[in-house]
Amino acid sequence: MTCTPKPLVTTSAIPVGTTPGGARRIGIAALAFLLGAAQMACSASERTPSNAAATANGALATSVAATALSNGDVSAAIPQPGATRVIGKHDRTIADGKRVCDVNFVYADRKAENIFWAEPCVAVTATMIDRQALEASDRWTRLDAFEQKFVESMPGGQVLQIEGTFSASIYPIDTTGTSIEVSVAD
Repeated sequence: MTCTPKPLVTTSAIPVGTTPGGARRIGIAALAFLLGAAQMACSASERTPSNAAATANGALATSVAATALSNGDVSAAIPQPGATRVIGKHDRTIADGKRVCDVNFVYADRKAENIFWAEPCVAVTATMIDRQALEASDRWTRLDAFEQKFVESMPGGQVLQIEGTFSASIYPIDTTGTSIEVSVAD
């Protein structure tokens, strides 16, 4: 992909002098922002890679994401659209020297997330489960009515469940769009 740099041009009509110094300060601040934020841009036709380049870039992005995950960088993960899944888990040493399991997961059409579980990964199981699996393990009844609604509204009908040696939790998305921990076994 080639790109011929072109200056980004913007215009603005800012009134000057309507209040003693007020509009003038706004105009000066806006001008400083525009000058400081000036960028080089490519035309749309120059930014469009060929199909071969797009395929190569896709393979590279997948490789980069896999490498980033193996290095513990969940923010670089590129989830498949619509996929609810556990991406992986790996041990991590925290500040006090203890080992924890870092579980990386993604819910359908959301950004990848991670949860730290206070045990080494060898003792941790992370899976996506649905309501039927929660009922079969007698964990559905441990949830209150709100928690049950959160699970039922999960993308793809599945929720992350993490089980350790002594406890288990699920991580549904609450009304604020945040994954929350709900204990299902002690």
